[in-house]
Amino acid sequence: MTNSIDYLYEDEDILVCHKMAGMATEGAKAGRMDLVSAARNYLARKDKMNTKGRQRNLPPYVATVNRLDQPVEGVIVLAKNKKAASDLAQQIKLHKTEKYYYALCLGIPAESKGHLADLLIRRADNGLADIYKEDEKIETIGGEAKKAELEYEVIATKGETALLKIHLLTGRFHQIRIQLASRGYPIIGDDKYGNEKSREYAEKAGIENVCLVAYKYVFKHPSTKKKVEFEITPKNAAIGELLNCENT
Repeated sequence: MTNSIDYLYEDEDILVCHKMAGMATEGAKAGRMDLVSAARNYLARKDKMNTKGRQRNLPPYVATVNRLDQPVEGVIVLAKNKKAASDLAQQIKLHKTEKYYYALCLGIPAESKGHLADLLIRRADNGLADIYKEDEKIETIGGEAKKAELEYEVIATKGETALLKIHLLTGRFHQIRIQLASRGYPIIGDDKYGNEKSREYAEKAGIENVCLVAYKYVFKHPSTKKKVEFEITPKNAAIGELLNCENT
């Protein structure tokens, strides 16, 4: 375990991590450690007595299966070989994996349960996700609008805030953040998609990262083909407080 990663599970094919908010999945800026680099270092230290590996002077193989934005906490699965990476990538492509999130929003949805579906684009002017509108001509990154779907359930409320449990049905760029913000329920701590009120709330509460946690990931193990799931308890204090209220 490090300050930014808890290693939840490891075998010959996968390494499952609990990434803390504030750490990039990969490609961190100079002077900062990202999850992939940290995991590679962790595996190298474990394998330092492996003579074959030392003679070949090769770093451990580490490939991302799912990614999380830098300010988002949650479960990340890393593949330790190309076969596992290919198998898991195919599962994702065929929508065979299941991803669940907690999101703490400012504003309480009128419906306690719902299904959100939108067409999303990525704007060329600022690089952010946006809801596609036929009457707007906006230069985009990545071509045509793509369908984005999720299911949500309000599981706890406090004052003006609501804790949502989300089943992500598609994996679009910044999908949860823009879909909730566009309906007037921005995630607290989200500077990119929040509004003035949600930013003020986060500042007063001392919240620095997005209150969004990928708390459960379900897939078939690449070798055994058995369904496995990994679930974490969020470190995010604001989410944890409402979760404790919901469970008591």
